[in-house]
Amino acid sequence: MTSMDIRVALLGGDELVRRGLDGMLRTLGGFELGSVKDRARRPIDIALVETFGAPRGDTTLERAAADPFIRHVAIYTWNHQPGLVHEPLEHGVTGYLAKSLSAQQLGRALRAIHLGETVVAPLLPVLPTKDLRSTDQADLLTVRERETLAHIATGKSNDEIAQQMQISLNSVKSYIRSAYRKTGVRSRSQAVLWAVSHGLGAEVLEGV
Repeated sequence: MTSMDIRVALLGGDELVRRGLDGMLRTLGGFELGSVKDRARRPIDIALVETFGAPRGDTTLERAAADPFIRHVAIYTWNHQPGLVHEPLEHGVTGYLAKSLSAQQLGRALRAIHLGETVVAPLLPVLPTKDLRSTDQADLLTVRERETLAHIATGKSNDEIAQQMQISLNSVKSYIRSAYRKTGVRSRSQAVLWAVSHGLGAEVLEGV
């Protein structure tokens, strides 16, 4: 373990899940499976919260999102179904990850979350939140705007999008502003939801 390792903690998972996660992180390198018990001394970079099977009224997710010693919170579950993603992303959660992800896919998703991106992996056709505009708005987007939103949906940073599209960072920001205006989104997490619900970026994490 080094001071540069991304510190991950699992909340709500059983011992089998914990051992499996620990094994994957060890294989990847650059990660450490930590404990929330000493988070005041050693903050958690990403808390993975298992919500599947949690009792009604369980507040683990909300408490993790509000904890000052936890930098990012992501749901980690088998229950990765359409319609379940948008609400947690609107309340401080920056990742919705399926347990079916391979070690390499999980590592890529965790690194993106650590960099401040919102990641839904694998992408699903989720329902948009009530304040997002209708599917007709997709027709108003230019090819570049749609491509930019697709990259946002895969968890890429603006710099990575610029490199992928071979354009300047200012151009990326311009496409993002115009796409936000046309679709009615106001944040990156909403942009992810909009892109997913409209089928953009569907190839995320494939071929890793």
